[in-house]
Amino acid sequence: CIRAGRSTSRSGAASSLGRVTPELASAGRGYTMAALVEGEQPLIAVTARLREATELVNGVSVQKFPILLTRIIAKLHLRNEHIFSEAEQEQLCGLFALSTSQLTTVLESCSYILEQAAYHTIHPNALKQLLEDAGMDEEHAQAVSTVWADEATEFVGRLKEHTMSGPKALLDSQYRLHLMMGESNLTRLKEPSALFEFKLGRPEAGPQGQNTDKEDVVVEFSHSELYDLFQQLEHVQEQLDSLS
Repeated sequence: CIRAGRSTSRSGAASSLGRVTPELASAGRGYTMAALVEGEQPLIAVTARLREATELVNGVSVQKFPILLTRIIAKLHLRNEHIFSEAEQEQLCGLFALSTSQLTTVLESCSYILEQAAYHTIHPNALKQLLEDAGMDEEHAQAVSTVWADEATEFVGRLKEHTMSGPKALLDSQYRLHLMMGESNLTRLKEPSALFEFKLGRPEAGPQGQNTDKEDVVVEFSHSELYDLFQQLEHVQEQLDSLS
C-alpha cells in the first residue's frame, strides 16, 4: 500500500520525467499539418520562467538556433534519454555564452513550447505570435515557427508510436474505504481514507490480445488528497475535451 502521489508497483517502480507529458499530444487523432487551424486561441501558459527563457533565447545566434531546435524536436519523444549529453551541454554553454542553469532553462522551455504546440495543435503563425507576446524577438520566434511547420507532422507521429509501446493502460479499478480509530480510549478520532487498486496492462502484449504484462498498483488517499486528485482529473478532462 502506498500514499497518494508516490506509486510503487508489485512488479517494480516506474519513473516520471516531471515535465509536460507529450503522450497526451498523441490523443489527437488524425493529426496532420492540415489540422493546424490558424485562429484558435493558443493555450501555452506564459510564465515568468518562459519569459526568462525568451530573453535568453534572444541572445542566441539566430543562425544556430534552428539547429538546436531541430535536435530537440528529433529526440523529444524519447522519454528516458537526454537530448544532449553532458559533454554536448558544456559545448553549448560555450557556444551560446550561457551558464549551465541558463542553458537548462532554454532547453526545458524550448521542449515545453514544442510539446504544447503538439498538444494544442497550434498553427505555426499562431505559435510565432504567442512567442513574440512572451518577449521573444521576431527572428527567433520565426525560427521556432519554421521548425515547427517543418517537423510537426513527423514529431506527432513519433509521439503516437512511442505511446503505443509505452505506458500501460488501466484495465480495471476497485476501491474500498478505510477508517482508523484513535488508539487512546479517551479519543474517538477517525481518520477516513480510500484505498484504490488499479489493474494495469497492455491488452495487445500477448497473442490474440491476451494480456501478458499485468501490474497491480494500490494507492491510499486521505480525504484532502482525493479531493486534489479529482481537481487534477477535472483539468485533464477539460484538456482532452479541447481535442475532441
